[in-house]
Amino acid sequence: MAEETLSTRLVEVESILDRSRRRFEEGTRLVEEAHKALADIQQALIGSPGSVSAEESDQAASKLVESLRASGSEMPATMCGGRLAVDQMQRLIRIDGNPIGITEMEYRVLELLAFARNNVVTRAMLLKHLYRRSDDQPQPKIIDVFISKLRKKLRNAAGGAEFIETIPQRGWILRDVSRESGA
Repeated sequence: MAEETLSTRLVEVESILDRSRRRFEEGTRLVEEAHKALADIQQALIGSPGSVSAEESDQAASKLVESLRASGSEMPATMCGGRLAVDQMQRLIRIDGNPIGITEMEYRVLELLAFARNNVVTRAMLLKHLYRRSDDQPQPKIIDVFISKLRKKLRNAAGGAEFIETIPQRGWILRDVSRESGA
């Protein structure tokens, strides 16, 4: 009798797991469709292709800024001062008023650094900001990769100016760089 109960319960649990797996797959498919629809809308609005190189991303960002200015929209307030501007409303990064193309993760790293401007941001803080769920956190060294790529893009766009300073054994600081002290 106990074996029949366990067997019946096992069948029920397998059924529940199968339904959960199908719902998860359906949810994943819906998320992928939403990302594709968002990319299509972006392409329609600013004429940017679905997958873009860094140079094409710069052009797409420039087109967006031009279209906003042409429509008479006010540019929202930005975080940072000096040469670097982090626009949270449009999720744009500008150096000397010129937009630069960065990935979503690089933007989120820079967003936190800009929010804590002139204060140390630790690896743990960045991991928590980037990966909200504890079960999807990658190796902590991924932060070094994001910082390195971000530094390179900012340096290239700013003619050699360094915005992100490493504080050994602690983390990173985003410094305000003025036109006079940059480059």
